[in-house]
Amino acid sequence: MHPRSIYNIEPDFAILAKDFASFKPFVKQTERGRSYIDFKDPEANRELCKCLLKRDFDLDVDFPLDTLCPAVPNRLNYILWLEDLIQDTLFSKENCQGIDIGVGASCIYPLLGCAINSTWHFLGTEIKQKSVDIANKNVSKNHLEKQITIKYNSDPNKIFLLEKDKNYTFSMCNPPFYSNQEEIDQGLLNKELEPSAICTGSDNEMITKGGEFAFIKLMVMESLELQEQVHWYTSMIGLKRTIRPLVRLLNDQGITNYIVTNFTQGKTVRWAIAWSFHTERPTSNVHTIETWRPVYQFEIKLPQDIQFVLDCTKEILQDLEINYTAEENDIQEIILFCNASSNTWSRAARRQKKRQKLQKEEPAIINTLDDPFVFRLDLSCSHSKSNTWYQIVWLSGGNKQQFEGFWSHLKKRVEEQCGIHRGTSFTK
Repeated sequence: MHPRSIYNIEPDFAILAKDFASFKPFVKQTERGRSYIDFKDPEANRELCKCLLKRDFDLDVDFPLDTLCPAVPNRLNYILWLEDLIQDTLFSKENCQGIDIGVGASCIYPLLGCAINSTWHFLGTEIKQKSVDIANKNVSKNHLEKQITIKYNSDPNKIFLLEKDKNYTFSMCNPPFYSNQEEIDQGLLNKELEPSAICTGSDNEMITKGGEFAFIKLMVMESLELQEQVHWYTSMIGLKRTIRPLVRLLNDQGITNYIVTNFTQGKTVRWAIAWSFHTERPTSNVHTIETWRPVYQFEIKLPQDIQFVLDCTKEILQDLEINYTAEENDIQEIILFCNASSNTWSRAARRQKKRQKLQKEEPAIINTLDDPFVFRLDLSCSHSKSNTWYQIVWLSGGNKQQFEGFWSHLKKRVEEQCGIHRGTSFTK
């Protein structure tokens, strides 16, 4: 559960039944007096969803029993995670333009997003006309016509229906998880489905050819054409086995700016993936599963005090002709923001520099980077103050190979100056 979620404390069904007479018939009690509902009852699930949305977000929502009943805590997790991702990379979550692919009859994501963030706007797309009509009614009922637009998608093989020359902050999607009914039945046996999805959801909401991997793969392939028109492409993932092939797909397509997270609601776990063609990378955890996170930060512990390590680092950066600015709040923690316009740390660059020095040639700029490589170095004292924690964070530009190559070069040099020798000593 997201740490900012209001559902970190489970809703009290007895109190909810007192506030909403429509919910009262579905509430039962155990012998010990604990209130509960039958999650296999689609009417109970729908009423719970409607009451939570009204009580906690002042949203009036209705939808038929034969459409997917959204679990509000899980949907809220997704919205809050998007807020974190946007805040961390765009530095403000104001005036966001979102896309909800497969908005559904409930229109849950746009309604929740706008209820929490009054400056957000949404484009919701849907392949089922009946769901489009009901979603529009829910939008009108909540007087959000100026913020939410619903579009019918007549082509199920196309994902994005974007306006030309318009940029979007994010896209989100809760795709059909399964490829056929047999997989749904197996999912029930393995408890992959959340309780509220057991008896509701039309075929197009639950089943797609090739399952969720094929659906999200189509999103990835379309995103290769749209590129930066959407800042963050995201999708829910229902099955853990989908994560590895998706990560492999992103890497195969040269997409290295991505993260994977998980959403927990009771005993049910869902995951989400996000990828971007922009250079800004999330530097905070953003509730990320480290196993699936592309490595763009490293940390080591050095056996010297922070001032010694700082002096070494500045000397190395100057030698590599890398510009930097220092943010020294106190001697306990120092941050260097660095910008490299060319690859001066590669073996070829170092050899050429050495040859030019020996032959007294004019220095020539080599390996100029198309996109400046920007990174941050964090230096902080350990408890003993005689050791220093040394961290690098890849912020933007360059590519994975350049980042890892630079870190390998920097790490070796700074370790040797701090008295750590491994293998062949570095020579300029």
